[in-house]
Amino acid sequence: MKNKIATIKSADLKNKRVVLRVDFNVPVKNGKVIDDYKIERALPTIKYLLKQKCKIVLLSHFGRPEGKRVKSLSLEPVYRVLRKKLKGASIKFFTKPLTIGKMTLPKVDVVVLENIRFDKREDDNKPALARILSKMGDVFVNEAFATSHRENASTVGITKLLPSYAGLNFENEVKFLSQALKPKKPAVALIGGAKVETKILVIKNFLKIYKKVMLGGGLANTFLAAKGYDVGGSLVEPGEIARAKRLLQSKKLILPIDVVVADKKRQKARVEKIGQQKKICGAEEQVLDIGPETIKLYSLYIRSAKTIVWAGPLGLFEIPKFSHGTLALAKLIGARASGRALGIAGGGETLMAIHMSKMGRYYDFISTGGSAMLEFLEGRSMLGIKALK
Repeated sequence: MKNKIATIKSADLKNKRVVLRVDFNVPVKNGKVIDDYKIERALPTIKYLLKQKCKIVLLSHFGRPEGKRVKSLSLEPVYRVLRKKLKGASIKFFTKPLTIGKMTLPKVDVVVLENIRFDKREDDNKPALARILSKMGDVFVNEAFATSHRENASTVGITKLLPSYAGLNFENEVKFLSQALKPKKPAVALIGGAKVETKILVIKNFLKIYKKVMLGGGLANTFLAAKGYDVGGSLVEPGEIARAKRLLQSKKLILPIDVVVADKKRQKARVEKIGQQKKICGAEEQVLDIGPETIKLYSLYIRSAKTIVWAGPLGLFEIPKFSHGTLALAKLIGARASGRALGIAGGGETLMAIHMSKMGRYYDFISTGGSAMLEFLEGRSMLGIKALK
């Protein structure tokens, strides 16, 4: 896959007005941002543009308002955080609906527009909205990799009307995820989380190019069920069992050899070995973590790898007694990365687990992409990236 894109480093942006698309779809509780990680990841690009004496019109989505103005999905809490982080720059929040010829944007360094998804034309990629956005600047910069798999007016439509470039984090997303698709070998992948449907094509693609693909979390339950095991009341996707069976034909695919099982009240937990006995747990029980022998096995593969890609937790890690597998391997990947191996991870829950492990600074790259990262790792061509070539 060729992913050479135009970047802000290659452009003369001095004194330009820049329409900057970011992904500030961050957790908000009681009107306050509770995790500003995505805001932090966009700051280098914002500060780079300000150093170039650019004026910035910043736009982002937040939640799924479906074209309606929903107070709880306003970007105002994000604006308040950004205002504190950009000390020395003048910044204003612009809440008016977007129409041609009736808008006078504030004369400040950074204008933050209201949630772009309040306008139904965004999701529909309507040329009329793309034209309005293009009138706001001289160039367009995309720093929202997480939406690069969607055809929106603010990510794809606008690129037909303005010179368009990738921001610094967007550039790194493409750079590191491209390395994951052409890895230094031996390469291993650790895939967990809940939904098989969203990751099965990634698993299929990795089985072609990686030495081992190790599974965990709810995703592994479906593969265990496909292998004939009774996983009781565990999370399973019956509709994916047929596809899972086909992938099980590969010797590169590694399933847990023991798991942590608990009742549905999550009180009594025990380790269950996976062998000839087909019943892993009863109907009132669930598989909630990988076991100690699986941690040892997966650790052996991780220690021997030169490229490690991780997407999705290996159990119900939010509860301490079921966090051992996820946190042990989060720490090990961090210990191997930034030197002996290239360590790449991504996904919202994976990021939470890395924060809990306190090893995030050692990873070579943590993607903010979510679904976009998964589509990239499937080897698919993505509209938001294509638009910047």
